[in-house]
Amino acid sequence: MYTIVPFRRHLNRELPAPFLADRFFRSFFDMGDMVGTAGFRVDVREDDNAYTLEAELPGVPKDKIELSVDENVLTIRADLNEEKKEEGKGYVYSERRSGHVERSFNLEGINADAIAADYKNGVLLVTLPKIQPEPKPEPKKIAIAGEE
Repeated sequence: MYTIVPFRRHLNRELPAPFLADRFFRSFFDMGDMVGTAGFRVDVREDDNAYTLEAELPGVPKDKIELSVDENVLTIRADLNEEKKEEGKGYVYSERRSGHVERSFNLEGINADAIAADYKNGVLLVTLPKIQPEPKPEPKKIAIAGEE
């Protein structure tokens, strides 16, 4: 596996990034939807059997997060509705955050039936088990029937 680094343009030329041919990873590095409240940060770790996706959704209650798979695409959606208000002598402080965030990821090479998720301390952990390649059959000898 190649070292995973974000794809970036530098001085109007593309930096070499051979892993971009893997469609599974391209979606992780498409940061176009990260502007403003349209997205959220995601980290991906890999081991021999699975990828672990860590999506940062601080302050979002678990019941406001939707995780779905449709046509080999994993989508994480969340609705935000938070308000903080502080009042003190001589000042008033009020801050609100609301909206909808959503990101989607290609599941090519992933066993979609075995995906598992856990939400703890504002971080959604999604385990994406890899599809294991089938072992090659062992060569065998075939007996030849007939006269000697």
